[in-house]
Amino acid sequence: MSTIKDAYLKEIEQRGYNVDPIQLRVAEEYDKLKTKIMNDEPAVDTSKVSFFQKLMKTVPDNAKRYQDPRGIYIYGRVGRGKTFLMDLFYNNVDVPKIRSHYYHFMQDVHNELRSFAGESDPLKLVAKSYAKKCKVLCVDEFHVIDITDAMILYRLLEAFLDEGIFFITTSNREPDELYKNGLQREKFLPAIEIIKKRLVSVPLDSDNDYRMRHLEAADVWFTGSVEAQQKHFEAAFDELVGHSDGPITRDINGHSFEMLKVGGDATWFTFKEACAKPRASQDFIKLASEYGTIFLSAVPLLNRDRQNEARRFVIMIDEFYDQGVKVVIGAETSLADLYESKGTNALDFEFDRTMSRLIEMQSETYLHQPKRQA
Repeated sequence: MSTIKDAYLKEIEQRGYNVDPIQLRVAEEYDKLKTKIMNDEPAVDTSKVSFFQKLMKTVPDNAKRYQDPRGIYIYGRVGRGKTFLMDLFYNNVDVPKIRSHYYHFMQDVHNELRSFAGESDPLKLVAKSYAKKCKVLCVDEFHVIDITDAMILYRLLEAFLDEGIFFITTSNREPDELYKNGLQREKFLPAIEIIKKRLVSVPLDSDNDYRMRHLEAADVWFTGSVEAQQKHFEAAFDELVGHSDGPITRDINGHSFEMLKVGGDATWFTFKEACAKPRASQDFIKLASEYGTIFLSAVPLLNRDRQNEARRFVIMIDEFYDQGVKVVIGAETSLADLYESKGTNALDFEFDRTMSRLIEMQSETYLHQPKRQA
């Protein structure tokens, strides 16, 4: 049986990287989990098996007891290889499986819950539905910020694990830091206990920030047609994050926000989506708090007919800059030609600051600084 460790060493050699001992240790943890998955059989509580069921050699679901741990929780700073290693595991385990970004996963859970409206235990039915589709569920970027999600995650995780699903996830936060300072956090604490008791929690906090290699190699200000931007960003985004989901519609402060791709703590959306709609500074603050790298494409020439869009662009860049978000921009023009000044407009002075910040945001100093918390 091929191992995750062997797959890791092969991939590292192909990319021309040095072996990272911390990543190697995580690969070995994945191998332990893979062995468990391939040999997984539930224990049977015979007191819950009727005489007729014993005769027919059938076991009811409520008599099955699956042995913990039933998954792995990998946590660490951005760019340390969490998604890369989870993808290696996912691609090298041969069982029914699903891989999703956390936001996409929760969106699907809520859709399923609506389909089971009126049932006595809809979360259990959601888990049973997933159990029919997969033995392994990989969820990238476990990042709880929504109170609606926080209130159901304990029973949801419990139901998934009880159904025999192996739950594999990555996060930038250690378990005890999840949903920190969130509303009614005390009701989320049982979910943290489930993660700590029923999954293996493994830190991945190498000194090497591998994402920066790709950001430095990427053209963080790309000038070209919208079609050329699309092609460039497709390749650059996939190189940066590996696996991604999209398109995804997110709820941002009560308004829908269309994202072309989401992967890890990175997202990609268009200028039109961000700045041509009635967005407020709070929307950009929320985006900056949730994502460390943002791809923004189809930025047009900001002429006199686009003053409202230009104002929102200024506000957005201010918020991204303040939180240290890395921004990759695709535009029709060079940065120097982006804004058509009126000469007497108050926005001219604001945009001068924005231009200065955009220049700084392309520097190695800015790209290497840690993301700041709002």
